[in-house]
Amino acid sequence: MSYLERFRGRIGAANDTDETEYACRDCGTGFDERWQVCPECGGYSVRRREWDSV
Repeated sequence: MSYLERFRGRIGAANDTDETEYACRDCGTGFDERWQVCPECGGYSVRRREWDSV
């Protein structure tokens, strides 16, 4: 995640919409690629968004 995306998240801009394929279940940060560990909060629960509805 770039500096600008983190900054937008801090000020409340919507950068974690359903447009991203993966999301951290701990902090809600969205990603376009799969991470083993969330770079924002250090959580281990980064999953595909489609799995959240199951």
